[in-house]
Amino acid sequence: MTTVDKLGGAGTVHPMAANTPSTPVNKYNIASRVALVESAANHAVAEAKRAHERLDRQPPRGEKGETGPAGLSIKGDAGRDGKDGKDGVGYEGRHGLHGTNGKDGKDGAPGPDSAAVLASTRAELANVLAKFEDLKLVVNAIHAQNKQAAGYIEYLRAKRSNRQ
Repeated sequence: MTTVDKLGGAGTVHPMAANTPSTPVNKYNIASRVALVESAANHAVAEAKRAHERLDRQPPRGEKGETGPAGLSIKGDAGRDGKDGKDGVGYEGRHGLHGTNGKDGKDGAPGPDSAAVLASTRAELANVLAKFEDLKLVVNAIHAQNKQAAGYIEYLRAKRSNRQ
């Protein structure tokens, strides 16, 4: 089996690299498998030496020449934006046409009333606190039941040990 490497030379592939044995390794076939691996390693070393020899025989490269003249753009000269790009109104952008620039957000849509937001937040917090108190009562009741059940289990264990 032959391959063509990047340098243009034809190399060979070791049979073990192309077709690995499918039988598992055991004490009866280990010697033959080691011999195959050694053969593959020796083959790889020989191929590497051949590749280095081909690389060493490459013709020498000359020094890098001068940079050529600048080419002309197909689209024409690159234009320049105006001052900070703020005069670029009406050109299609990423999300459609650009609108006119605002003035420090004063002409934008008004935001929500801060008093209304604060009142709704306080109402939500009061609701959560009321639910927390209910949850606290439920947890305390579960703890009390667990203590009572633990006491009863201890009573049953003591009663059983007295029978024995």
